[in-house]
Amino acid sequence: MRFNSYEFLLFFAAVLALASWCRGRTRHVLLLFASYAFYASWNAPFLVLLLFSTVLDFHSGRGVARATSPWRRRAWLAATLVGNLGPLAYFKYGNFFFENVAFVSGIDPAPFYLDLVIPLGISFYTFQSMSYTLDCWRGETQVCERFLDFALYVTFFPHLIAGPILRASEFLPQLRRREAVREDEMLRGIELFLLGLFKKVVIADNLALLVDRVFGHPGGYDGAAVLVSTWAFWAQIYCDFSGYSTMAQGLASMLGFTLPRNFDYPQLRHNPILYRRSWHITMGNWFTDYVYRPLGGSRVGDARFAFNIFVTWLLLGLWHGAAWNFVLWGAYNGVILAVYSVVMRRKRWSLPAFPGKLFLGWLINVGLLLLSSVFFRARSAADAGLMLKKILLWEPGRSVEAAWWGVMALLLAVHALSFWHYREDLLQRLRWPGRVLLVTATVVAVACFGAAGRPFIYFQF
Repeated sequence: MRFNSYEFLLFFAAVLALASWCRGRTRHVLLLFASYAFYASWNAPFLVLLLFSTVLDFHSGRGVARATSPWRRRAWLAATLVGNLGPLAYFKYGNFFFENVAFVSGIDPAPFYLDLVIPLGISFYTFQSMSYTLDCWRGETQVCERFLDFALYVTFFPHLIAGPILRASEFLPQLRRREAVREDEMLRGIELFLLGLFKKVVIADNLALLVDRVFGHPGGYDGAAVLVSTWAFWAQIYCDFSGYSTMAQGLASMLGFTLPRNFDYPQLRHNPILYRRSWHITMGNWFTDYVYRPLGGSRVGDARFAFNIFVTWLLLGLWHGAAWNFVLWGAYNGVILAVYSVVMRRKRWSLPAFPGKLFLGWLINVGLLLLSSVFFRARSAADAGLMLKKILLWEPGRSVEAAWWGVMALLLAVHALSFWHYREDLLQRLRWPGRVLLVTATVVAVACFGAAGRPFIYFQF
């Protein structure tokens, strides 16, 4: 069930109605079984992996916290690392490993090829479940004594498939709540869900019409077409992924829970660091806490500082997919962030203030990020190289409709206006006639202009 499907709306309506009649542990049991049913609707056998990760980290967290000797603590930590990363590596990276070994050695990879389907959301729930044990290891969270609570933390269906990635310290305390959902929470939830749905089906899925056309056959298009389609993809993936995260926040709010914000207007940021801190925030925080800081973080010399940033982003690129274009995307971003961070760390001067300084920074940042989007979306590293060549050399070829440039400029203007004026409490500030009008207008826009049937981009990760 996708959030943008009629089946899910019926499912959620039933869960919301039942949850409004339940309190305490009964409500938690209901939400847990609803979450398992939601996941099973995609592929029921993969529930075994979800349960395995849940049981493993529930006991590993307790084992780490209660171990009486260092070697026992290390044994529990090793169990959670192997038990979580092993299945992830097998399902997501097994064929990538065999293909590259075969390429280097000249061996035919066909006999070793794994006929696998990647379990939906495995990259997200694995990292979330594992973070609990890692936090117990570092003494940064309390041990969860109830398996029911921990299982709901891992499997809570609004964020299960594509985040936001929660920490136990963010979610588990919310399970102590006993009061009913308030009106302001319900209104905020409806507003966020409709906003996310609009971003997904009206904006992202319609932009995909241009993106799929050009990225599917990049050799036939000119540099301008490749550039505007790359810009369209940048907007598409933002609206698609932030749309999912916003819908997840809305669904959770209607059920009385708070999820962290995952995006904070990244496309309007004027330097690479601010951009990365505001894009997929929870994943960035995960890699910062469990990869970058254990490597030494910023408490080292410049060369090691740059190395730590680069390695973190290389792994983050690999997390996105088992393909060399994702590795190149991570390496590209790692180089940009490493160079910028070292320069800002050691700078002895800065540009004097002048009108348009921030705009110039934003323009440069946008140019760098658009180039990185080519690596992310291209079907292969070869296609990425071809598209970059077309953009940089402005090569001839077929063009696309000029109206797409106007569409992109309009979307950017609306996004900027939203950044300056919009707050996520609009329904609460309106009276009932205004609320009905706004909700009706959004539903009509989705019904009339929404492109149905497209899965969320990050479901493949």
